[in-house]
Amino acid sequence: MKIGVFWRKFRNVEFQKRLTPDNVYDDAYAEAHQHYEAIKGAGFDAVLIEWTGKPLELYDVLMEGKVDLIFNVSSLEEAIFLENFGIPYVGSGIDLLATDKSVRKNIVSHYGVPTPNFVIAESPESIPLNNLNYPLFVKPVRGRGSAGIDNENIIEKGEDLPKVVAKITDNIGQGALIEEFIEGREISVGIIGYKDIEILPLLEIGYNTALTNTYEEKMFGKASISCPANLPRSVEENIKTIAEKAYRALNVKDYGRIDFILNKDNIPFFLEINTYAGLTMLDGDEEEKLHHGYMGYMAKAKGYTRAEFIGKIVESGIERYALVKKMDVS
Repeated sequence: MKIGVFWRKFRNVEFQKRLTPDNVYDDAYAEAHQHYEAIKGAGFDAVLIEWTGKPLELYDVLMEGKVDLIFNVSSLEEAIFLENFGIPYVGSGIDLLATDKSVRKNIVSHYGVPTPNFVIAESPESIPLNNLNYPLFVKPVRGRGSAGIDNENIIEKGEDLPKVVAKITDNIGQGALIEEFIEGREISVGIIGYKDIEILPLLEIGYNTALTNTYEEKMFGKASISCPANLPRSVEENIKTIAEKAYRALNVKDYGRIDFILNKDNIPFFLEINTYAGLTMLDGDEEEKLHHGYMGYMAKAKGYTRAEFIGKIVESGIERYALVKKMDVS
């Protein structure tokens, strides 16, 4: 089986680039190359393919290369292309990728998963009237890589809200999700699989230079990472149960990372699901070229090699497509 590994320039920092173009670094190729090597290490044939946004040309490349499955899909546009041409790929489908953070919060809430109350503002002049309790937290409704997030995104008083909303709506070009800020411990849960899932060791993110997980903390390795997170067994098991419920409710495929805030009463509040979760596992001087993926930390804590970790995700996609084909035949 031949696996095509997509890579796309600035895939991890495309939104932050609109705000601080001089303070981003593009690790997209290095990240994809690590996945390519891991897939080969797992026993598959592999090829690196740049996503150019030219569907017909890319389709010819895939057909001529006899690619069976695509790994490292990182945008809705890529997923739509693959689904329209009937090309199997690893990761969640457009049923989830087409939704934003607000829709996902509504879905998990329907299934009993706690999530902070929120509203969406499309501009600083159209912030909905609401009964949200301060402090508030503001973030892009479709953001990634903590784009647009710094300390000022925590809002203590109403007069500061329009400025931060404008930063997101005017500069990033997305709606602003305004939610109640819950003080507590940030816990991230990585999950592999589809029909049968594996929950990786829980990870806690500690902030050293900021009050929350800002772009600087995340992308420049300034946060303190604890994995496995130091939690009482009962709290850990409750987080895993709620994470699985959210994963199933959102129909996440093959892998994903769910972020929670654990409040003072040890209640985990769903923040978001990361369908393009970071999978890199770093050693030595690689840290100068890449940022360490949170799911990569979890895989290390589990004792997986890169090949074992990425191979499990690839195998989930293979198994899922075989299952669908079997159901179609039946």
